[in-house]
Amino acid sequence: MVLTTTACGARLTDQQLTAVRSGNSTGSGAAAGDGSTDTTLADALGTDATVPGSSGTGSGAGAGNTTATTSGSGNVKGTTTNVHAMPAGGNGGATDVGVSATTVTLGNVSTLTGPVPGLFAGATVGAQAAVAYENSLGGLFGRKFKLDARDDQFDTGQNRSQTIDLIGKALGFLGSFSLYDEAAADQIKQANLPDVSHALGEARLNIPNNFSIQASAKGGPLGPFNYLKQKYPDAIKAVGSIYSDIPSAVALHQGYKRAAVSVGYQYKYERGIGATETDFTSDVVRMRDLGVKLIYLTSVDDKTAARFAKAMKSQGFKPTAFVVNGSGYDADVLALAGDAAEGMLVTSSSSMYGGEDAGVIPEVALMDKWVNNVKPGFKSDIFTAYAWAGGRLLFQAMENVGPKLTRPAVNEAIRKIGVFDDFGLFAPSNPGTKAPAPCFIVLKVVGGKFTRFDSPPAAFRCADGPWFFG
Repeated sequence: MVLTTTACGARLTDQQLTAVRSGNSTGSGAAAGDGSTDTTLADALGTDATVPGSSGTGSGAGAGNTTATTSGSGNVKGTTTNVHAMPAGGNGGATDVGVSATTVTLGNVSTLTGPVPGLFAGATVGAQAAVAYENSLGGLFGRKFKLDARDDQFDTGQNRSQTIDLIGKALGFLGSFSLYDEAAADQIKQANLPDVSHALGEARLNIPNNFSIQASAKGGPLGPFNYLKQKYPDAIKAVGSIYSDIPSAVALHQGYKRAAVSVGYQYKYERGIGATETDFTSDVVRMRDLGVKLIYLTSVDDKTAARFAKAMKSQGFKPTAFVVNGSGYDADVLALAGDAAEGMLVTSSSSMYGGEDAGVIPEVALMDKWVNNVKPGFKSDIFTAYAWAGGRLLFQAMENVGPKLTRPAVNEAIRKIGVFDDFGLFAPSNPGTKAPAPCFIVLKVVGGKFTRFDSPPAAFRCADGPWFFG
């Protein structure tokens, strides 16, 4: 089973859901203090829950001017003045909630402990890394940033209470990630604070002040399907797929299928799989018997993709192409599938944030460096990347506002930024208008490693087709 909301493959695996069920999470807990310095929270993150950032100097890593401006957030240039120091006339002091003359408090509510320990810890680590990096540059207009991180313990009541508490203490949210993120969506909307978090629930995603880095949308991107059609014109007439049989995953599969069918794809086999299924031999045999030539998995987690690859190898089934969307880019796939993953293709709207792209995309190297600074040894995941990129977007907007920070002004500044890609970390999208990302890259497993395939070394394929809203 997989919960996935975008082409990047944000997901909750079968194993995690099974652990949640066995933990009997009721989703009705009450608040337990402010949650910002809880011992278990600190243990989960490997650093203090409230992070003032680093006093060191930023590396820049080719991601903007690190001495006179903030590092930027993708396609927007900073100002030519020193935006880090206190302005000659002052910065206005306490201009809004969470703002003083010396600090700006940002909130994060993610699932860190509970039935599935560390479920979305990467989101908080990514937010911490972004805050630490910005502070290393000197902050903005004489203010340093503080992240007040909370743990919802995989509980809707905790998420609601912690979120509402932070609404009264933080200027905005950065990098929050939870399956219960709808719990206080109405309160976030009413407060009109900048919510730069990757929303999973529709109620959270649809509020006007949520700015998801890669917003989801009905339908799917035509680019990957047009690319595969050009490369394997005969194979698209015999497509096979499996998908997790839960509403969110079914909707994603169906949206992508409609996009594929619109450009000539024909599906020969598709099946929704149960939460506990681990053996896909029967699916492989059936696909082989039906003459399936192209397998495209949209709504499965990384471990399912790996097990499917192993089932194909065990049956000697070699289709023209085996493609996994988003979630196929994960070290677990290589570890579990072994050489059965060789030749597998992955279509993704993110760069290889795990480090493979660090030599050609400085933003990847910069993020991974600061992630390691705040949590040594932590491997960046998609949740880390969402939060880091969200920080870059938020800090650019704050720089554009100037020293007199207010919630409405920051919201408007984010909307004005427009197209955003965090210097190549993600495919271009527009968080302000919630426009999805139609661009993508193709990865291929070669020699047991992920490599870019038919894709530029430091950019995305954007000429293959728009998003299909159908």
